[in-house]
Amino acid sequence: MSSIRSALRQAAVVAALIVTVGSRAQAQLPTVTQVYDKYATAIGGREAWAKVTDRAEKGTADITFAGISGTYERYYAAPNKFRLTIDLGVGKVEQGADGVTAWTAQPGGAAIKMEAADAAYVLEGSATGAAFLDAKRFAKVEVLAQEAFDGVACYKVQITTNGGRERTDFFEVASGLRRGSMLKTPNGEQKSVFKDYKPFDGKMAATKVVQSNGQGDIVITITSVTFTPNDPALFALPPGISK
Repeated sequence: MSSIRSALRQAAVVAALIVTVGSRAQAQLPTVTQVYDKYATAIGGREAWAKVTDRAEKGTADITFAGISGTYERYYAAPNKFRLTIDLGVGKVEQGADGVTAWTAQPGGAAIKMEAADAAYVLEGSATGAAFLDAKRFAKVEVLAQEAFDGVACYKVQITTNGGRERTDFFEVASGLRRGSMLKTPNGEQKSVFKDYKPFDGKMAATKVVQSNGQGDIVITITSVTFTPNDPALFALPPGISK
């Protein structure tokens, strides 16, 4: 009987130690500010990004679940204009915003206005400069845990945008780089993985983005990133779309 009581006491001590260690690990999580400060440093610093008013990305897009590939171009201009074109040869996937109105078009279809929630999300995410490095732009941000994402130890950060979208971002513990995100949408959860960061004019950017949804993966490979002024005509609303 004494051996049983001894074993029970030892089990209780072990359980208490596990709880204590777990609590300490949780207490050692960085603050939101620390996560974003490290991220900013990892990609070149806030000062360098604050000077950016325009950006252009070019590369390729592989629609793996459809077995087709094409060219990828994305342009940004202050304060939150953007234009995306994926040319698949047989048609184009396009999106854009003039800073107020956001629209989308699928191959063979006419351009249509984005739903209000989608428009708010892409306009917020298209801000140039160093705005994306400021956690205060969100309605709520919280560092939840440390866990693996895409095989890398990351801090899991829960975000609620001002438009009400729920997103979880993952920042690498060692480097501070943002390695991925999970976005909740009416059509299900969308996963993005950011890989192969490279320097462009003193600023780091992911050159491979894997986007996953219910259909499969879309792999964006970026070969060039520039920060010179873009043609304003790129951000004009297409025919049939009004403010």
